[in-house]
Amino acid sequence: MSTPKPKPYVSRASTLQDALAAVARLPGVMTTAIQQWGEIEIVVRKREPKRSLDQNRLQRLWCREASEQGDMTAEEYRGQMKLHHGIAILRRDDEQFCDAYDRLVGWRPYEEKLAFMQEPIDFQVTRWMSKRQKAEYLNAVYVDFTGRGFRLTDPGLKGIGPDQYREVAA
Repeated sequence: MSTPKPKPYVSRASTLQDALAAVARLPGVMTTAIQQWGEIEIVVRKREPKRSLDQNRLQRLWCREASEQGDMTAEEYRGQMKLHHGIAILRRDDEQFCDAYDRLVGWRPYEEKLAFMQEPIDFQVTRWMSKRQKAEYLNAVYVDFTGRGFRLTDPGLKGIGPDQYREVAA
């Protein structure tokens, strides 16, 4: 039996004070990591904010609207969109996600993949996305749904302001 792979240490900071607090924890983290892994890599990069609540609401709204016009439930459309559009984005951008998806889901028949995307399993796809990725995803969903003839609500008409939608569609 193999030993579980240790998780990387991740600390986020938006102020100098937060960054200094993270640096203060590094000696202990590095000592443990070197003992477990032998060699370590220290990376500092720009953090991409996670998807927004407005983006999530828009996705759910469009899936409900598709279910009212189509032949599947909103959850089935959500699973289909995750599988058809979200998986490709995350596999392209996230090696850890790509490995997990390929190992757990990618080899399965299409019907099982769809089941994995929906409740009760609900394989995480859009929860891993940054705002930029979620915007790309929503654009693909919009093109897919409207290309099939579904009429989707303009987000500006449902309490999501046009300035917030630009974030989604940018």
